[in-house]
Amino acid sequence: MVTSYAIKVPKLLLILSVALLMGCDPEQNDWVPEGVLTSKPDSGLTTQTFDLMIDIPNLPTTQNEFYIRWNLNGDSLWDDSFTVYKTTAWRFYKPGIHRVKAEILTKDGQRLTLSRDITINQGYSPPHASFTINPPIGNYLTEFTFDGSATFDDEDSLTTLKYRWNFNDDGGWDTEYSSNPVAKHVFKKSDNYSILFSAIDPTGRISNEIKTLEVNMIDERIHPDFTWSSLNGTVKDTFLLDASFTYHETDPAKAFSYTWYIYGEEKYGPFTDPVFPHVFNEYGQHKLILTATDEVGLSNSCTKELYVIKENKPPSPGIELSTPYGNINTNFYISAWPSRDDVTIPSEMLIRWDFEGDGIWDTGWTYEKTVFHQFMLPGTYWVTLEAEDEGGEKAMTKSRIMVSSSTAQTGYIRDMRDYKYYGTVRIGDQWWMSDNLDYRVDSKTWKEYPHIQECYDCDLYGAIYRVDLAIEYIQDGNNLCPHGWHFPTKEDWLELQKHIPVNGGRDAMMVGGMLGFNARYAGFAEVSFFSTTVRNHFDNNQRQFYMGLQNDYDGVDFLWGDMRGFYYARCIKDEL
Repeated sequence: MVTSYAIKVPKLLLILSVALLMGCDPEQNDWVPEGVLTSKPDSGLTTQTFDLMIDIPNLPTTQNEFYIRWNLNGDSLWDDSFTVYKTTAWRFYKPGIHRVKAEILTKDGQRLTLSRDITINQGYSPPHASFTINPPIGNYLTEFTFDGSATFDDEDSLTTLKYRWNFNDDGGWDTEYSSNPVAKHVFKKSDNYSILFSAIDPTGRISNEIKTLEVNMIDERIHPDFTWSSLNGTVKDTFLLDASFTYHETDPAKAFSYTWYIYGEEKYGPFTDPVFPHVFNEYGQHKLILTATDEVGLSNSCTKELYVIKENKPPSPGIELSTPYGNINTNFYISAWPSRDDVTIPSEMLIRWDFEGDGIWDTGWTYEKTVFHQFMLPGTYWVTLEAEDEGGEKAMTKSRIMVSSSTAQTGYIRDMRDYKYYGTVRIGDQWWMSDNLDYRVDSKTWKEYPHIQECYDCDLYGAIYRVDLAIEYIQDGNNLCPHGWHFPTKEDWLELQKHIPVNGGRDAMMVGGMLGFNARYAGFAEVSFFSTTVRNHFDNNQRQFYMGLQNDYDGVDFLWGDMRGFYYARCIKDEL
């Protein structure tokens, strides 16, 4: 058995429920827009601009925007279509009571028209000065027309206005006030002039306008033109730039002088001859300006571009040697990789070698840039390299190699820090560099250890090092020698001393000597090589152990010296 219950619902709640189910908003159903039209200011003058605004204080939340159109000039037509903009600005140019109207359209289709009367009294404003210049640019012979006819006044007619001019901005006026808005003027020289124009209305209110006028030395009736003779010229060729086609459109007999300006170079001229021969220093696109000037100084210019083809210059061959000194057992490493060319990259250049410098080529043309060569006889040889680029241009260079009769075992190393090569020689059980060290420290190291090295023809003789700073640098965990090599100690030098002959020891250590050490004098009659061995001594000249050679002594010095001095350096290979 089912029991039914009847529940009484209040009548108002029932009505609201039905309205919600039907999607109706009771606030919206009963809403009538209440519009407000405001003006700021409420009244004013013909010279003022009024801000007009529409608002709906009782706008429901469901009507988050509305649309407005205006009638501001008092006629029966709306000035524009409906927009969402609530404000507008308007100026009334005539005195009297002006009625403005606005129509509101809500999103639910309701319309409301608002109106407001605004009292406008006569106001007075200065004219709106405006003028033109014809032509807008000209020269000192041009008669310019200055026209202020575009000037207007909000209250007064054009016929009641008066005008005056100042053509040279000198603080004064060149004309008196006149009812004629047009003036003509010819300037006496070229310059940039500030033109001041003034307009005054019957109430004495004044308005000015300033414009800048360029008065130059250009005559548009001059038509400069030029051609050039070589359409496929290179930087080797002489171009004939010909301005003979220049003319004046109203005076065919007029004579000109010609000035040429080439971008990246300089001005040439003026010349009376229209033909100008010129050689370009750089290949590529060149911009040229020709200026033709008549006898009174008026001129005109034209610009053209021409292309200069790159010259195929001969290559610059370069030779890199593992060492310039060796013996009949040395297998010299010889490289042409330093060769350069303006067109051809090194790998694409052909090369060939004449190792003895006797004019007989020992190799044919090849793209291989490195070779090893051993000389069978002692002597001085000028290794000759010839390089050829893709355009067939050739050039040669030479490097000297000195070969001794020694049979010492030799080799070479490359310092990977700066990629320099050094010859090496085995003396006894030691491997020594047979070239002076030429490692140059970077700028940061130079600041921390100033004057650690000096250069006196370093490329030829290597660097010289100040011993105390070099030792300090090494003690701080650095190395001046290539990786795997170090500066010799006193013991290293004394071990080398065992292999130096008693007689002729100096010569055995010099270039061409039997030991292959290849010491050289560097502009002095002696040369010294330091060690890292130092001792405490009251005399500074007795603290540093070094090896030295002198021109007037047949032996080899192993002595103590001044560690603050500068010495050449040889590195010895680390023991395995």
